[in-house]
Amino acid sequence: MKFHAIAPHACLMMLVLVSAACGGGSGATPFEGNRVSTAPNLKLTITQPTSNGEMETSDDSVTVAGTADSNAGIVSVEWANDQGGQGTASGTESWTADSIPLVLGENLITVTAQDSTGATASRTILVKRETAGTGSVTLSWEAPTTRADGSPLTNLAGYYIYYGRMSGVYDYEIKIDNPGVTTYVVEGLTPGTWYFVLTSYDSDGIESEYSEEAEREVM
Repeated sequence: MKFHAIAPHACLMMLVLVSAACGGGSGATPFEGNRVSTAPNLKLTITQPTSNGEMETSDDSVTVAGTADSNAGIVSVEWANDQGGQGTASGTESWTADSIPLVLGENLITVTAQDSTGATASRTILVKRETAGTGSVTLSWEAPTTRADGSPLTNLAGYYIYYGRMSGVYDYEIKIDNPGVTTYVVEGLTPGTWYFVLTSYDSDGIESEYSEEAEREVM
């Protein structure tokens, strides 16, 4: 099995990901769910921290970003957390709401854009804040030595580990800038099921596609 990298000539060989969990007491479509708009030509999307509309984190804040567009021109983008807190995002057509405070549990964050006619559009993202965990998962793999076309891979630069609480949705990432590393312990994981994938990248910055997903239960 092989990766298919961004550039066909730079494909990297498949990385086989192996994981073991230890208990302890650490290109999607922009999200448009819960759409509310008073003008059909006013569009608002949330693209960060996830385009899925829901994520989990142990951080005490989150940055939300996206885009807005209207024939009449966007004049403001506001955010509000149903657990308390509100503010104004920086930017309009391309906007960012930095460091939105989170409470433990579910935080429903609503972003509202307004254009020069007074029309508004809103989107929501559900951020679940968990306490930092003490569970860990050990991941192991073999370093690729050839590209998918069979040519030698001479400039392997490192790896990325992507992981999250939902299959196919990876809210966290770890960059490993040492190609000689083939084992890594992901720490600070809360109890429950976690999903992991791995990619490799070369010195030109070309990254492979995801490895097969590994699923592990942390107790």
